[in-house]
Amino acid sequence: MIDQRFWSMQRAAGFFLVLSFVANLAGVLMFSIRGGAGGGTPPSYTFFVWERSFFMAAVVLTAIGFVLLEGPLRKTNGRVLARTGATAYLFAGILVVAAESLILSMGEEFERRGYPLIVIYVVLAFLAQAAIGGALLQSGLLARWIGWVTILWNLAWLVVLLVITPADIYFPILHHLMPLLIGSALLLRRAP
Repeated sequence: MIDQRFWSMQRAAGFFLVLSFVANLAGVLMFSIRGGAGGGTPPSYTFFVWERSFFMAAVVLTAIGFVLLEGPLRKTNGRVLARTGATAYLFAGILVVAAESLILSMGEEFERRGYPLIVIYVVLAFLAQAAIGGALLQSGLLARWIGWVTILWNLAWLVVLLVITPADIYFPILHHLMPLLIGSALLLRRAP
């Protein structure tokens, strides 16, 4: 029998957020194995499909985690930012899953025609996670420093990527480190 005290909404959110990091890490490792940013060709199409699928799964799991996290934040001062962040990340996630699917079907043609979807995802995802950080800060659900780190991490990377590398701003690992931090804190938190 499952202990309902352990599987609260907060713990479920934490589980999905940590799992999203694991899926993203698998995609990053596969990307690195094939040469990563150096532009290495995947050893096979199947390898490429698995790599991109891990990135898509990570985004879906993060969206689920943020939607679940919004529940416990409804009765706190962070409710507006929590709803805003979860909704914005859900929309961002839909865009990047569509973009990743296009990468699988269009290949290099995607770079010319589909890259704006990636740009919109990156901007929305960073802003959504900054809003989640603000919600955590206002709610008192987790330590205040987790809210601050989440806000600063996301806004700083958004500015850095848009200013320094505007032609290539898609680094999926950057979107999954704060969910790992938040998810871990939720899983380690004592049940009320």
